[in-house]
Amino acid sequence: MKLSTVILALKLPADFLIVILRYFIFGGIKARKYRRSLSKLLKLTLYRFALSVPIQDTKWLSPYSNDFLVKRAFPIVAPLLVKDLPGYGERYDANSIWLVKQPNRSPDDPVIIYLHGGGFFLQTMPQQLKFILSTYHLLTPEKKKKTSILLLDYKLASRGYTFPTQMLQLDQTYERLVQENNKNIVLMGDSAGGNMAVGLTQFFQAKEEPVQYPSKLILFSPWMKLAPLPYDMTESSSWKQCEDYDLIHHSKFGDISQLALIIGKKDPFSLIWSPMGKNPRQRSDWETIPSYSDPNYDVFVLVGEDESFRDDVLEWAKYALDVPFHGTHSYGTEKGYTEERYSFVRRNQPGKANVNLHVEPQGLHDAILFFEDTVHKQVGAGLKKGKPITVEEIDQKEYFGVYRLVKYLNERL
Repeated sequence: MKLSTVILALKLPADFLIVILRYFIFGGIKARKYRRSLSKLLKLTLYRFALSVPIQDTKWLSPYSNDFLVKRAFPIVAPLLVKDLPGYGERYDANSIWLVKQPNRSPDDPVIIYLHGGGFFLQTMPQQLKFILSTYHLLTPEKKKKTSILLLDYKLASRGYTFPTQMLQLDQTYERLVQENNKNIVLMGDSAGGNMAVGLTQFFQAKEEPVQYPSKLILFSPWMKLAPLPYDMTESSSWKQCEDYDLIHHSKFGDISQLALIIGKKDPFSLIWSPMGKNPRQRSDWETIPSYSDPNYDVFVLVGEDESFRDDVLEWAKYALDVPFHGTHSYGTEKGYTEERYSFVRRNQPGKANVNLHVEPQGLHDAILFFEDTVHKQVGAGLKKGKPITVEEIDQKEYFGVYRLVKYLNERL
């Protein structure tokens, strides 16, 4: 274990104490949305610590397997969420585990492959499972009985598995589903998982052979550019504008030596591995992929106003989805919420995919998973009473992402 990791760990209690003192004396640390919530400020401090640990040592932060998490630990953490889920914990193949496996699926029933975030070096976290299963329980009964969910159990860079390991695992599982005549495969990914979901579409295009593309891409704070470049460091950029707010900081993600532990010998400017790393950027890189250019396909995107990845995500949406937010709207100010600045919805336009894109006001990286996961308490309470709640019963502001995601899934799945 590196000395820097030991120092960071020893410093963590003091960091917590500083947050607590600042909260009661000054009203919190810099995090606009959560400055009045001590619990969320402490969570933010913990997540910043985890992402500051050198990649080689992050294996000690999550030393368990997904099999252990799914089959043994999580049923203790959130028993109400997993009770009576069909097929929960069963292996589909060497690369994936069922979270929900509906019996007697028809070819058109949706199968969601969930690609967890964590920089390709952190294991799936309980908060991510709380989020994904709470979302499932908030679906309408008609949608729930048809929807299956797979967790991709990909190998981690912190344990020596660099690119292309993870993409090849996803490809193998995806192709098996296709061979079994599943026609409605949905990729859902956060952060690094979002990178992989988008990268797979470019991976398919590079095959130059007939391919069944995912019917839907659902992306939360997707990691579109593997490392910020010098021109990304202007004062108006999200990397600089959000450096005091977000979990993600350019000092870690701009470290080339750390990046090499993830990508191995792969090209960091390839559309497959870093969708916004290629220059020049052009619509033609995306318009031949039906996921972005065919109204029979859907893309859902959620990004935070106060997250470092914001500009990269919105610029990608400009080229891949023809969403006109990047360079048109400014963020990080106190202008307040307006639908036209923070949400974009498109349906049934020739030559374009259907799109739901939402910028969460003052939202941080992966907030839907790590700050909105508390929705599981309300969901669990309803399940315990035998009266599952609906999405309309949750707070639309507190659960900005969850509310919009479930509304979308109930409409489009």
